[in-house]
Amino acid sequence: MEPIRTDLQYFEPTHTIHTSFTERTDAIVPDAEPDIGRILCAYASVSVKDELPQNDRILLSGTVNTVVLFRPDGQDTIRFLQIPLSFAHIEETPGILPESPCFVRCQVADVSASAVNSRKVSVTATLSLEVEVFAESGVSLTEEIDTEGDDALEVLYGSQTIPLLRHADVRDYTVLDDVELAGAQGLRLISARGTLRPVSCQSGESQVTLSGEAVLSLLLLDDTGAIQPMSQVIPYTQVLDAPGLHASLPTSARLSLRNLDCMLREDGVLSVGLGVRALLLQQGEENIQTVRDLYHLHRILNFDTRDVSLCAYHTDTPFVLESSAMLPIVRPASEILMADGICLSLDTKSASPEARVQVSLLYRDPAGALCAEQQIVSAPLPNLTLPDGARPCDLSARVSASPGSDGNVPLRITVSGDLITQSQVPVRDITALSADTPRPPLEPAGTTLILRYIHTAVPLWEIGKQYASTAQAIRQANALPDGTDTVADTMLLIPVYAQ
Repeated sequence: MEPIRTDLQYFEPTHTIHTSFTERTDAIVPDAEPDIGRILCAYASVSVKDELPQNDRILLSGTVNTVVLFRPDGQDTIRFLQIPLSFAHIEETPGILPESPCFVRCQVADVSASAVNSRKVSVTATLSLEVEVFAESGVSLTEEIDTEGDDALEVLYGSQTIPLLRHADVRDYTVLDDVELAGAQGLRLISARGTLRPVSCQSGESQVTLSGEAVLSLLLLDDTGAIQPMSQVIPYTQVLDAPGLHASLPTSARLSLRNLDCMLREDGVLSVGLGVRALLLQQGEENIQTVRDLYHLHRILNFDTRDVSLCAYHTDTPFVLESSAMLPIVRPASEILMADGICLSLDTKSASPEARVQVSLLYRDPAGALCAEQQIVSAPLPNLTLPDGARPCDLSARVSASPGSDGNVPLRITVSGDLITQSQVPVRDITALSADTPRPPLEPAGTTLILRYIHTAVPLWEIGKQYASTAQAIRQANALPDGTDTVADTMLLIPVYAQ
């Protein structure tokens, strides 16, 4: 009798990291620009140059593209400065390897600017970092016992279905498009920020067709110095080579915007370049057969076991939650020009779940002056319920605002994302077995049939194992229906074989 073993290959996440870091720089106002009177606000987007997994760490480098809006000294017009802030960050990640599939989402959590003097600006940016690292794993399990013709060996098999991650890989691609913006002729582009959302993901053999949307938030400036916000959705479809993908398995994608380049022409055409990293995941339901128990009718059975843990992984469960909050402002708002938000985190462990959202508000006061507010607000989420083992990822927030009259602006906040459910499933694995010692006979010697009254529910398997019988023999001796596994409150005839 020999264990028949099956090799099982899958992927599992080894590191899930949520962290942030802050970078700062000073910049001199160019000679062509007037002296700074008052800084209104700052906007920023990230261009990631490298995100390299190395031994026990991840190297992340790039540039924070910052735009600072200000009023010149003694003037009512709006001017802006473009200030790049370079960064290089090392995230210590013990156990990671250079070949590990690594997915990084880096976004600006907060940016602020202050005037050191009329010719010098200090910019501080806090970057939010979400990292997930995967590794290929494998295990060998005993799914069957080769009885080698030994009819006295009884084996109880069990099965369980586990969602396993069959493939994890990252792919980079570029989206280029020209979009005509209505009413943008002759305007200047101040700032462009973007978010990505996947629409569909269709897998073929070693390739995937990925459809998505880029949602752009734009700030434009006209000749009079007036700010005009605009938004634009750019749909796209990409076909990516993805060795190792299986056409028969469903594929999901998580997207990270690595860089965004926009140029607005005089005729109102916006040229857009997007650098995107996609995390491609394939999940499959694996039906695993295991040996739950076994015994021999004539011999004492010895076997070795070990406890194996498999990583059950399931994603692509989207959620959308509505909330509201109040944003305190210094000046009253008569007109909202733009409201934008970044979801920094979800507090799912407290009795009152809430989202932390960085809100950027651009508005005019009753005198028509341009004003700006950037604050982190807490948005209550009373309807948020998470299944056991679930965690949110790829969070985003949409914010709308209404003018307020009491120094507060009412906000409507929509928080969306995906849920990843991950758990460890224990499996008992038999690695070796032998049956060399004869089983001692039942007393009195020569017993071939036992009569026993069963009070509480007992599985027929356990009865057969105790008395050197089988569940099928007990069913036949007592005319029990096929499929009967448990008996209770009955007198039972038990045939004995080990005499």
